Amino acid sequence: MTYAKTAAFTEDQQQLARVAKALAHPARVAIIQFLAAQKTCISGDIAAELPLSRTTVSQH
Repeated sequence: MTYAKTAAFTEDQQQLARVAKALAHPARVAIIQFLAAQKTCISGDIAAELPLSRTTVSQH
């Protein structure tokens, strides 16, 4: 009988792994840091401040 490999881990461990995977790109980390420091969530504002294109900001 087989089972999912994730079944061997706690729900907390699985949740943390999902969050880490979601942040596993430097562009995403930069966007999160920008959003935490600002009161705006407009992709153009983010792209103007970070070395990312508007398309990249929207994708991430």
